[in-house]
Amino acid sequence: MADMLISGVVRKLADIAGNLIAKEGSRLSELKENIVWIGDEMRCIKSFLEDADAVESESRGLADFIRSIWDLAYDLEDIMEAYFPKLSPLRRNDWKGCLGWFLSAKTVRDFAVEIEEIRRRVEEINRRRQTYQVPDASGHPGREVRDSRRTFPHTDEVNVVGMDEHVEELVAKVSDQDSEHRVISITGMAGIGKTTLARKVYNSVRQSYECSAWIYVSRQPNPNELLHDIARQVGLTKKERNHNMEGNLFQILSLKRYVVVIDDIWQIEAWDALKNGIPVNSMNGSRIIITSRCKYMGVQIGGQIFLYELQPLDEEKSRELFFKMVIAAPQDNDEDGDPSQLENIGEKILKRCGGVPLAIIVIAGLLLSRERNIHAWKGVLESIGKDEDQCSKIFSLSYKDLPSMMKPCFLYFGLFPEDHEISAFKLINLWAAEGFIHGSGVREVEDVGQDYLNHLVGRNLIQVVERRSNGTVRLCRIHDILHDLCIRKAREMNFFNTLNDVATCANWLAPRRVTAHQNDAGNYVSQNYQTPKLRALLCFDNLISIGWELVEQPIKLRHRNFKSLRVLIIKLYTQKAAPMNEIVKLKHLHHLELGGWYFMELPYAISNLKNLLTLDLHQCRKLILPDAIWKMKQLRHIILPRKCRAPSVCGVNLDSHRFLPFEVSLPNLQTLYELPVKLFEANWLHKLDSLRRLKVYFPTEHIIEVLSSANSLSQRLEELLLLSRDRTDTCVPIGGLFTEFSSTLDLSKYVSLGKLLVSGCSMVDFPRHDKLPTCLTELILEYTMLEMDPMVTLKKLPRLKILILGFDSYFGEEMVCSGEADSFPQLKILKIYSSDLEELVIEEGAMPKLKDLTLTPCIPRMRVPDRIRNIIMIYPYISDYTYLPWMRLGRHAYP
Repeated sequence: MADMLISGVVRKLADIAGNLIAKEGSRLSELKENIVWIGDEMRCIKSFLEDADAVESESRGLADFIRSIWDLAYDLEDIMEAYFPKLSPLRRNDWKGCLGWFLSAKTVRDFAVEIEEIRRRVEEINRRRQTYQVPDASGHPGREVRDSRRTFPHTDEVNVVGMDEHVEELVAKVSDQDSEHRVISITGMAGIGKTTLARKVYNSVRQSYECSAWIYVSRQPNPNELLHDIARQVGLTKKERNHNMEGNLFQILSLKRYVVVIDDIWQIEAWDALKNGIPVNSMNGSRIIITSRCKYMGVQIGGQIFLYELQPLDEEKSRELFFKMVIAAPQDNDEDGDPSQLENIGEKILKRCGGVPLAIIVIAGLLLSRERNIHAWKGVLESIGKDEDQCSKIFSLSYKDLPSMMKPCFLYFGLFPEDHEISAFKLINLWAAEGFIHGSGVREVEDVGQDYLNHLVGRNLIQVVERRSNGTVRLCRIHDILHDLCIRKAREMNFFNTLNDVATCANWLAPRRVTAHQNDAGNYVSQNYQTPKLRALLCFDNLISIGWELVEQPIKLRHRNFKSLRVLIIKLYTQKAAPMNEIVKLKHLHHLELGGWYFMELPYAISNLKNLLTLDLHQCRKLILPDAIWKMKQLRHIILPRKCRAPSVCGVNLDSHRFLPFEVSLPNLQTLYELPVKLFEANWLHKLDSLRRLKVYFPTEHIIEVLSSANSLSQRLEELLLLSRDRTDTCVPIGGLFTEFSSTLDLSKYVSLGKLLVSGCSMVDFPRHDKLPTCLTELILEYTMLEMDPMVTLKKLPRLKILILGFDSYFGEEMVCSGEADSFPQLKILKIYSSDLEELVIEEGAMPKLKDLTLTPCIPRMRVPDRIRNIIMIYPYISDYTYLPWMRLGRHAYP
């Protein structure tokens, strides 16, 4: 993480220094000296922080010292960010460059003052370190430290629950008679029980093999020692181990049927080194079992087919393990408290453990060491996640092993509330706004963000809640234990603070990021905290259910208190314009998300936010939108509410009076959700060359014609949502809430379009299959009122995986899926919601890959093959079908 932060600063320094080499003058000489000093100091800071991150230390003095160094690094980053644009004119040699130099004279002096203050702080930090004898961050390399996590095959674990089924399945895979060599991978998050499962399987099968071995790898393995350990266990003599060990080991294992467990492997390099002594292509039925926190390690080593992913215990098994330890243990007779109250506290503790066996066992052991009363148990509950116990240290290893550039991305999960389902789209945009990720060559920054997220998922640090039809993550969450880890690590380096931290710690270092719940956010802003170094303010709304009864609270957001802000997420429960007038002065803003129940007017000065990448206003109830946003070239994502209108001029509403010439310039725009058709000319779509996602409410005939014509949109667009039904005001469509197309939608030229949703748009004719994109993987139709069976066309789409036919999508009485070889070749999910359908026919051979068929009980006759009949799920008929979970696809605020 230090590498990522500091490398950016050093690059800027090099850029400025390179343009000062040819310059003369004492003032420039002093500037060059300061720049060189910053570069040297940042490199020293980087080395120190990397050393500190690599070792475990329980010294409070060292922890405080490290926090001071982090704060120094952040301040140097702030200085460079503030002065880099002002010093840039020095690179010019023409008269404008001379003018820039004249105007920058004061900037150079101010820069020197800032650097002098940093020098003074460095001296003070060094003085305190020597005075209070703060230990070295690099640890003691000469001291051999025993790894307390080292595992052995003979260790007996009494407290095991929910493993029998896993053991039985894996024993069958390990001990079958297939002669081909096999690697079986057990993966899962820390503490999930991977080693316990491997140990039980190993001890169950080892007697049936000619030789066996168990090794523990760890994060910093010595491959030679590991191979030596295997050689000793499989019977190589001391002489054979000391001379040509790898060759001798390889030879003996080639001749014998063996089983080897490689526990806790982290890097593929360790596996490559071990293969020098372990044959992996033998045909004698040998087996290797590996355990790893990283899913991609298991796939890379053993393949997807032999990957075994462990999941947290369910609620019942978690309770069984917990109370097996706590209740069954002998207790003194002086129990203080109602057993039902203790059980209630125990349930809350269990929830925090989140089904992770290690956490349950550690916490249960902690309870057993305390008095059995309500006060003691509450104390344990409140301490979870705050103390650096053995369990926490084990989870910390997953963080320490992350590549430096991914550490801030992981820590960012701690800013979200516990158990929060996080939009991957929003998360990646926040990473981009903070500068954690960057585009690379032809790859967009959003694609790099997806790679980072996939890496965190592959390491079992992040859980996937929902995926898109193309396999990318749409919703994710973080386990409570890892959420606590993020908060603890963030505090150590002042990466972010909760609002409570800022409010209660008078001597706290200047906060860089603050997270708050909505009922606290107004207080934070209104109390006028002096936070000029704040980078991000994230306020999460928990007052939506109060609705119109919410008491209006004035918010005084003064830009001088938030002048470094890059990310702002807040709800404005006020009709006053003052907050917006201050927000548009925050020139460093990259991500702006506003919401509120009242009418919000976006000022024309929004165009002053030259760094803004994401403008998210979807939670505003009504919005007055100036045309200035259509000329903000740097914007990548615009997400609007459905009710937008233009500003009034002299009392005239400009919605229908676009008489002034106007140019759209959004060359980088990736997402446009809820396009306001009254404020946006259909022909302007031709100018959105980079658009990937488009959502239009009440599309006009002209928009359909533009979408159907050959244009630049057809090259990049991946997701198209066309909606005309007002589901927020009424669940049953009424007159005037449909768009009827006289022309046929033609999307055949779209080479990247994977998802299409059409709702409330009545079609005279459904497009022929050659009018639809061949790359389409997900299609949702509702209120399209088709009279011709859509299956005739849709069955020919070669890549379609998800098909949802919602209410009133088809008015016919019969639906037939014929059984030709090319009939829905890739379809996996089919959901039909219909009150008119009388008969559904799916012929043998159709939909060969179908895994999920969901129907309403209104279909009287069905003729389907047995393989399909066995997977049918029936939903009850519900008049308000939008509440069905599978009908929320395409209804999300974010892609």
